[in-house]
Amino acid sequence: MKHKIDKVTKKVSQTISSYDINLELKKYLDGLDLQIIPFDELAVAEAIKKILTADKEIITNKFDLAEYMTFYFWANDSEEAEKQKKYYYPLMSGTTNEGLTVEFPDSRNVDQEVLEYWKTRVKESNHPLIICRYADLVVDFNQRINNGSISYLDARKVIDSTVQICNNSLDDGLGCKQKLKRALYLAKLINDTARQKVIAQTIVDTELKFAEDDKPGLWGYGFEWLLLDYSKEGFLTDSQRALLLSSLEQRLDRLTSAENPSSWNVECAVLLLAKYYSKKKDEVKLESALQQLESSYRRNIYANSDGLLVVNYLEKLSEIYLNYGKYSFAKDSIQRLKIEMSNLAKHTKFDLHKISIDMDIKREDIDAVLDSLFGRKREVQLDQAMRHIAINFIPRKNKIEKELRDLSGKYVYLSLGNNSIMSSDGFSLAKYGSVQEDFDRHLLNHFSQNLQFQMVFLHLVFNELVKTQTPDDIYKVLSTSPVFRDEDKTYLIRVLKDYWEGDYLSSSCLMIPLIEDSIRNIYRLNNLSFIKTNNDGGYDVESLNTLLERGVIKTTFRELGEHVEFYFRVLLTERIGWNLRNNFAHGINKNSFIAAEVADRLLHVLFCLSLVKSRSSEAKS
Repeated sequence: MKHKIDKVTKKVSQTISSYDINLELKKYLDGLDLQIIPFDELAVAEAIKKILTADKEIITNKFDLAEYMTFYFWANDSEEAEKQKKYYYPLMSGTTNEGLTVEFPDSRNVDQEVLEYWKTRVKESNHPLIICRYADLVVDFNQRINNGSISYLDARKVIDSTVQICNNSLDDGLGCKQKLKRALYLAKLINDTARQKVIAQTIVDTELKFAEDDKPGLWGYGFEWLLLDYSKEGFLTDSQRALLLSSLEQRLDRLTSAENPSSWNVECAVLLLAKYYSKKKDEVKLESALQQLESSYRRNIYANSDGLLVVNYLEKLSEIYLNYGKYSFAKDSIQRLKIEMSNLAKHTKFDLHKISIDMDIKREDIDAVLDSLFGRKREVQLDQAMRHIAINFIPRKNKIEKELRDLSGKYVYLSLGNNSIMSSDGFSLAKYGSVQEDFDRHLLNHFSQNLQFQMVFLHLVFNELVKTQTPDDIYKVLSTSPVFRDEDKTYLIRVLKDYWEGDYLSSSCLMIPLIEDSIRNIYRLNNLSFIKTNNDGGYDVESLNTLLERGVIKTTFRELGEHVEFYFRVLLTERIGWNLRNNFAHGINKNSFIAAEVADRLLHVLFCLSLVKSRSSEAKS
C-alpha cells in the first residue's frame, strides 16, 4: 500500500519543467504569470501559434500541440451544447472534398496525457485567467474521455478563479458574464453549497459593476439565473433578492422615461420582470410591466415609421400577451390588438416596394413554345394541344426542390432572417424562418415564384387559343372529362366566354368554386367520402385543403401526381403560395383576381382536371 501512495505522490508532484516543450513557448507562458493583469485569450492563442510555427514546420511535440490548442478552443454555452454535454468547441470546422470532417483545434488530439499536462499547468499557474482556462478544459474533456466522470478539484478551480477574474475585472463585462454562467453551472453540478453562494454574490456584484442601461447584454442575467432559473436552490439571501428586483425595476423606469425609448432595451427588462411577476401571481405589476412595453413601442419613432414595422410590433405584443392568457387583461389586450391589425391599412402608411424584372423574350423563343404545343402549321388536334398545355405548365416539384437546395448553398441571404407573407390590409398571413429552419415553407414560396416566371409563356399560349378557337370548342374538350358534370355546363361556358372577352375578374371568380367541386367529383368517381359530421347533426363537405392532402390527386394523376398535388396546393390553398381559393372565399387581396395571370393559372387547372378520364374512355383511346 505504501508503494502505491508514493507512486501517486510522485505523479502529482510532476511539474511543467519535466515536460519537453518549446523553450520560447515556456518563456512566454512564464511571462504571462508575472503580472495579474487582463489579457485577450485569443491574442494569447495567436502568440503561441507564432512561436510554434516560426520555423514553418509541423508541430509534432504532443505538449506543444496541447498549448497550441488551449486558447483556440471556444466556449459554447448554448442549449444545444449543454444537451451534447460539451462546452469547448473547435474554432473552425469544415468538410473536405472527400467528405471528411476537419476541425481546428481537433478534439481527437486530447487524450489522458494531454489532460495530465493541463492539470499540471493548473497547479503551477498564478494568473486566474490561465488557471480558469486549463482547469475548465480538464473538466470538459475529462467528462468526454472518462465516461462522464467529473474532475471535482478542477471544477472548484474554475469556480474560484472565475470569482478572482470578476472581482479584479480581468475580463470585460461579457467575458465575465459567460464565465459566471459556467461557474454557476459547475457549482450546481458538483453540489458545492459554499461555492454556490460565493458565485451568486459575485454575479450580483459583477452585474452592478458592468451594467449600462443601453447594453442589455450586461444586465438582467443575475435576475434571470438566480431569481428565475435557480430560484429554488437557495443561492440568495433576502437582501440579494431585493437588490436584483429593485435594480431591474428601476432600470425599466429609466428606460421607459426616455422621450424616444428603445423598444428592444425595454423588452429585455419587461420579459424578465413579467416572468417573475407571473410566478409570484402579482397581476397588477404584470399588467403594468406589459403596458410599459406596449407604450415604449408606440412611442418609438423608428418602430412607427412604416406600416410593416407597426405590424411587426403589434404581432410581437400579441404573442407576449398570449403567454399570460390566463389573465383577463391579457385576453382583452390580444383582442384589442387584433382589431387594430385588422384596420391598420386605413390609418398607416406602408412603404412597400414593387420589384419588377424585365425579360427579353425573342420571337423565335415564342414561336418555339407555340410550335411545340400546336404544331408548326397548327396541325395538332385541339384535345391534344390542350393536353400538352396542361402537362407542360405543371412545375415539377423535384426540380424546384433541387433548385432551391442549390440556391441556398450559393446565396447566404436565404439562410438569414425571417420571412413574412402580408395581406393587403397589412397584417401577416404567414411567417417562416431560414431555409435550414423551414425548408418546406421555403419550397412552397419558391414553387410559387416559379409559377410567376412561367406566366408570360402561359399567357401567350392562351392568347393563341383565343385567336384560333372559340369557347364552345374548348368546352367540348373539357366536357369529355367526368370531373365536369352536366350541371357544370353553364358555369364552364360562362367562364370561357368571360375569359375570351378579357373579363378576368368574372372568369376567375367563377372558376374557383367550379375547380373545388371538380376535385370533389374525383372523390365521387372513386367512391370516396368527401364529407364530415357537423355540430347540427348533419354533414359538411371537407375543406379543399383536406381533399388535396389525402393523396387522392396524387393517385389519380399517376406519374404526375406528386407534382399536380403540390401545384394545386400552392395555387389554391397554401398561405405561403397564391392561396387563391381561400383569398377569394375570405375577400383577401381582392385586386389580384383582376389580373390575367390569375385567370391563366385557374384555366390551366381546368385543363389539368380535364386530363382525368373514365376507365371506359381510356380503354377506347
